[in-house]
Amino acid sequence: MKQISFRLKTFGSEWRNLLIITVLLALTGCRYTFDLDQKDVQPMAVIRSYICADSLVRIDIGKAVPLSHLATVDSTLIHPHYSLKCNGVEVDCDESMKGEGRLSLHTDAFRSGDRIEIVFESEDTETAVASTVIPGTFPEYEMELCNSSIAQRNLKIRYKDDPDREDWYAAVVKWNGYQERNLGPTKPKVVKVTGQMIYPPSGYNDLQLEPEAYSPIVMSFKGDYLYMWKDSDEDDDEYDLCFNYRSQWDGSVSSVISAEVQCTLFKLSEEMYRYLFAEFDSWNNPFIGAGLSSPAFTYTNVRNGVGYLCGYSVVHSEWIKDNLFEE
Repeated sequence: MKQISFRLKTFGSEWRNLLIITVLLALTGCRYTFDLDQKDVQPMAVIRSYICADSLVRIDIGKAVPLSHLATVDSTLIHPHYSLKCNGVEVDCDESMKGEGRLSLHTDAFRSGDRIEIVFESEDTETAVASTVIPGTFPEYEMELCNSSIAQRNLKIRYKDDPDREDWYAAVVKWNGYQERNLGPTKPKVVKVTGQMIYPPSGYNDLQLEPEAYSPIVMSFKGDYLYMWKDSDEDDDEYDLCFNYRSQWDGSVSSVISAEVQCTLFKLSEEMYRYLFAEFDSWNNPFIGAGLSSPAFTYTNVRNGVGYLCGYSVVHSEWIKDNLFEE
């Protein structure tokens, strides 16, 4: 099975040489400066929403103001007006204002396959337009929790992908079980835990030169670790999700003595994958240790504005018992 990371797979001998040259330039104090021309930059609408199939919808709208004009430009939404459509039909929304600078829209759930479009305008911003299609559910799948080691688990997700269509996927893992908490000189206490998040293996986002090193795309999403991939990354329609159990209370590390896991499987719209990948690219900078900043891009699917209007769907697996603790 092949794990893809653009930071990982492109590092051949040519990239090693480039890395060495780049570090030498940094050590010799090489610096490039430039000025930003912001004289014609105007306020822009900001639209933000992750829309999950069959779940209540919330869309937040605000206004972005140029940094150079923060002291002189008001962030208030002046005479805001919007139109939200599902498959070309106007949708009624409940709306609320958070102060004067943010408008929140609330409406009933949309279904997989629905095309959502929002148009927003105010007195001092251009008309902003964003759209997305709510994807269908994750394809037929099976999972296997491999007994690798106490330090690391491997959850293999095998699924039936449509080879004629490009798709984007993600997964979140939760676990229930029992832990032994070492709270000091007293006898360790065994406690039951539920709905705990798992953690990626340590060093998963370090700069790797080995072509087969494990380097997944992992983003924080609603308080969990979201593992993401696109179908073209996995030739064998199998995703290897490596993780470990790790928690701390009051500075004392706890050991897991039994566990079961559940996987939430996501199918993402292209807009959601690209936006989250851009965030991953921005925050996971392998050159920080050398005092450098790697190039990163910002993604938006809001025309004449910034932000994201994205769709996704989820399915929940059965709970899988981790048998390694019994061996």
